[in-house]
Amino acid sequence: MSQFAKILVFLLGFASFSFAQGPVSVYGALRACNIGGKGRICGSGAYANTAVQLKGISLGWSNTGWDSDKFFNANTVNALVDGWKSEIIRVPIGYSENGGYKDDRTNLYRVKAAIAAALAKDVYVIIDWHSHNANNELAVATQFFEEMIETYGANNDHVIYEIFNEPKQISWQVIKTYADNIISAIRSKGANNLILVGTPEWSSRPDRADGNYLSDRNVAYVFHFYAAYHKLNTYSSGITTVLNAGKSVFVSEYGTVSNGGDGAHDPASTNAWYQFMDGNGISSCAWQVSYKNETSALFVTTFKTPNSSSLEDFTNKSNMKESGQFIYDMLISYAYSAPWRSVDVSPISMLPQTALSNSAMAFKNGINLTVKSNAVVEVFGLKGNSVRKFSFANGVYAVSFSDLPMGMYIARVSFGSEKKILKVSVNKE
Repeated sequence: MSQFAKILVFLLGFASFSFAQGPVSVYGALRACNIGGKGRICGSGAYANTAVQLKGISLGWSNTGWDSDKFFNANTVNALVDGWKSEIIRVPIGYSENGGYKDDRTNLYRVKAAIAAALAKDVYVIIDWHSHNANNELAVATQFFEEMIETYGANNDHVIYEIFNEPKQISWQVIKTYADNIISAIRSKGANNLILVGTPEWSSRPDRADGNYLSDRNVAYVFHFYAAYHKLNTYSSGITTVLNAGKSVFVSEYGTVSNGGDGAHDPASTNAWYQFMDGNGISSCAWQVSYKNETSALFVTTFKTPNSSSLEDFTNKSNMKESGQFIYDMLISYAYSAPWRSVDVSPISMLPQTALSNSAMAFKNGINLTVKSNAVVEVFGLKGNSVRKFSFANGVYAVSFSDLPMGMYIARVSFGSEKKILKVSVNKE
């Protein structure tokens, strides 16, 4: 039996399948993994042995009156996903600082609003205990994460837990003892989600864990950088040490400015870090969604109505600081190559629904598709790996696969329970 025939039999065996709305529908739950001896982050299912890299944004402090608290709402999250093309949203909850969760319960309401919005957009969400002293907050941090599990489910594919934002100048052993306790509490609730663990010196020294790593296998060691202060040639070796040990690293926070969240924007250093992260498949979130009077804040100080601002307001560069413009451009540029995203498709004509009948036909570099109601198309390589997945409403479409590498592909088209398998050749000559 030919390879094509084997895959055809495999595909026809599916009675139903789902389409991707966002990265979570494609990659599934994230897992710490080892690819070729190097620590990486993988997905699940078809991506269980495939390194996954995500790029996104971190909200700022949730603390009441800290400017960034105004952005913990669906309007902001929708704009970050739809306009800024963020694949992951980090949601920090401040605790002991002024206006934090310790004294102001509204922090929790804000955090839950942002998390719910991220789930609805089918992107990943980091639930972040945003503390510099979490080792002294074990009981309340444990209670918080247990509540998050009860609220969002034990194994919600969207959710990542960050249990210690930025430890100060304390030893890795102190952090590890805290982490062991929190991780045990999370796992005892049946949650197997990826957990991010901060490292010494404001999460700049993941290598301090070398030789004394956590026993839990689904953790990543956190690295934070502020490009004007943390230079690649000084700090990258510590990350490489961890990756070479087969452990995963996650940059849950970075800025293009100095380590106090202020100072001059440093594009050259930031680009060096981008290249390093891309070369090592490291995921990242940029700090911070705020109009605070700091250069790390993405928006200008006059952008004070995030709950009612339009998508156009969020993506208008005149509303962004220099750092915000730089990060926005990077995310938009990356969106075109993010593996989970489908190719752009547009109806070539729109006819009344009653006038259409379902049909699909292959042509060079793509397919022609006529949809009466709804359709789902999934594209596979000849090894059975899924490379594209997208959906259509009624209409007539010309769908190009020309952005894929040259070769033969199989398209599985579903019109409800009706299925059709097409063989498509991609030849860019």
